[in-house]
Amino acid sequence: MRTSLVLAACLAAFAAVPCYGQSASPIPHLEKHGTATQLIVDGQPFLALTGELGNNSATSIEFIEPIWPKLAAGNLNCVLAAISWAQMEPAEGRYEFALVDGVIDAARRHDLKLVLLWFGSWKNGLSSYAPYWVKQDFQRFPRIRLGTGKSMELLSTFGDATRDADARAFRALMRHIREVDGARHTVVMMQVENEVGVLRDSRDRSSVANQAFSAPVPRELMDYLQKHRDTLAPNSVNCGPPTDRATQAPGSRSSDRASPTASPCRFKPRRRP
Repeated sequence: MRTSLVLAACLAAFAAVPCYGQSASPIPHLEKHGTATQLIVDGQPFLALTGELGNNSATSIEFIEPIWPKLAAGNLNCVLAAISWAQMEPAEGRYEFALVDGVIDAARRHDLKLVLLWFGSWKNGLSSYAPYWVKQDFQRFPRIRLGTGKSMELLSTFGDATRDADARAFRALMRHIREVDGARHTVVMMQVENEVGVLRDSRDRSSVANQAFSAPVPRELMDYLQKHRDTLAPNSVNCGPPTDRATQAPGSRSSDRASPTASPCRFKPRRRP
């Protein structure tokens, strides 16, 4: 999931902000050559030999400082580092980029590129990196509901205010990176969200989630899957002609085990090792 979600939103966000510090060369992007897809940085293919920092390593410039020489000594050319929404926006609308700037500056000093991981609304199926002003407001930023009826510290994907606040913060981050790195291209990729999922259950069981789950699959999604079925990831989806979804009890466990005719797409889950 590290790189599969990153580039489209990265390019869109860069394109949407003012061109501060923009260089003549295009921003890092993907190019397809035959069956190969290459990451292009400053006009040249870039093979990322990457080391990944710990989740909280980049939350302190002092803590991370002795790590940089070790990364460089390992003959790496790129580093995955996390950016915490809680630290970047400690109060709503007030953005602090000292840590972001420090990480970018240190990477440059050690001749390393960066892939920044946005720890926003989610991280490993939890919302531990969301700001306190988000965590404290359960009405504005709703949590998921488990099948037991209990809630947990995981922001619901059905919270419009959560989506909008996260998007504003991510846009501010991308704007700032453009301003400070638009000509240098130290940051070559972005991860938009990190490991969205639900622990202790298969999905959100809140009333709004149950309503969405029991509704027909959006026609736009089905049309896209049908049109692009030959270019989707191999062995990930098998789509037949769109059909109406079978009516099942919302929120029930059996509703997650739809019959073959209940959904025209049957996603093959990964097997656990």
